[in-house]
Amino acid sequence: MVSGVYRSRLGERVDKSASRFMSSIDDDERILLDDVIGTMAHDIMLHEQKIMSKQDLKTILTSLEELRTLWIQGKIKLDPEFEDVHEFVEDYVITKIGQEVGGKLHTGRSRNDQVALDLRMYVRRELNEISREILDLIDILLEKASDTSGTVMVGYTHLQHGQITSFGHYLVSYADALFRDLERIRECYTRLNSPLGACALAGSSFPLDRIKTAKLLGFNDIIENSIDAVSSRDFAIETVSCLATIMMNLSRISEDLIIWSSAEFGYVEVSDEYASTSSVMPQKKNPSTLELIRGKTGTVYGELVNLLTIFKALMTGYNLDHQETKKPLWNSIDVVENCLEILKGIMKTLKVNESRMLEIASESYAGAIDLAEELVRKGLSFRESHKLVGFIVKKYVESGKSLNNLSSEDVSTYSQDTLGKKITITEKELKRTLDPTESLRSRQTTGSPNPEEVKRMIKDRKRKSENKMKSLTSEVQKIEKVYDKLLRLVSSHIK
Repeated sequence: MVSGVYRSRLGERVDKSASRFMSSIDDDERILLDDVIGTMAHDIMLHEQKIMSKQDLKTILTSLEELRTLWIQGKIKLDPEFEDVHEFVEDYVITKIGQEVGGKLHTGRSRNDQVALDLRMYVRRELNEISREILDLIDILLEKASDTSGTVMVGYTHLQHGQITSFGHYLVSYADALFRDLERIRECYTRLNSPLGACALAGSSFPLDRIKTAKLLGFNDIIENSIDAVSSRDFAIETVSCLATIMMNLSRISEDLIIWSSAEFGYVEVSDEYASTSSVMPQKKNPSTLELIRGKTGTVYGELVNLLTIFKALMTGYNLDHQETKKPLWNSIDVVENCLEILKGIMKTLKVNESRMLEIASESYAGAIDLAEELVRKGLSFRESHKLVGFIVKKYVESGKSLNNLSSEDVSTYSQDTLGKKITITEKELKRTLDPTESLRSRQTTGSPNPEEVKRMIKDRKRKSENKMKSLTSEVQKIEKVYDKLLRLVSSHIK
């Protein structure tokens, strides 16, 4: 094969360094099959619209199917001499069957709508895969939450002890965040419609049936305005924006687990399978996989800024700047898929130190809010109670004692000193109020860490995940059936 299919306007052969500079061939491997399948659909439509003869279609499809098969078998590689995958595919066909017939393959089409199609087909497939990975991770979090729905731990605000919560409650919070990530991905997916038939930017004088090619390729609709179809890449920006948000959530989970796996906390331990050690410090067990998730988040953020910068002042229409869309997309998708896969393994094998969590919670002042609410039930206004408990905490911190040492006598004494009135609470009530386990059971609000409420949320989320997976599987199967149908149609034309 010889490159240069598109250079009839130009007298000189392209300079080698310029060719390498302009070429996207190294980035195009991922979309070669999409390009071939999109071309098959386009040419079938040309035949049905009486723009291409049956015999010419048969000859072209035979060559395209041969290329598709050889590519899947790994028997052919992209030639770096070519400017892009589109030139490679068309040149392959022309080399096989000649320009008189092979040269009809591109009728009514531009590389502009062609690459816009290929990118959307690729992104559509990857968004489905990422959706599946998110749901798998949610299921793992919910299983771990089921095992730890009553596992007491301190919840933090400002990285200081806040309220008593549970590890299961914490895990459900990130299952919910990931559900929102999934919803953003699925919403983005709905806007991946077909640009095919827009040509360079202003359509074609041939009676192209754009709806037909969209259906042949499994799209729900077309991007109607032909300028918008070829010049917009907001789908790529939206995709990477969704991926950046996913990474933000994965990074926050990672940060929590990194801190909690330190000796000072000792709440969790990452399995040896997902840890590394030191070349010099024999005692080290580093949660390096979590650190890398945290670090790779910056990569996806950078790719989002990359895309926004490329398009912020780009003149409407197609420009070769559009070609730079691929690397940020590929890189972001790879990072997210890898990080989701790794975090699934980390969470599945994570060891939770329940006794350590309970120990810290029992010695914590996080039960202060429980005491304040109990004293409200004794007749104080919340602000009076807040003032009294704040004073008690101050005194106990100064004396180096924890709240579980608090006596009913101290409550009476300090209430007289701070409020001018004596509050009575029994030792039994005080012990119950400051018991971390009882603290969880006392919560009555929807979405709280009350173990029964956590179990209800887990059950609800499992049902939700199951329904989402059914919907996703149905969509994936729909696309697979569309492709199978298209390839059977190709086969029937060839025969």
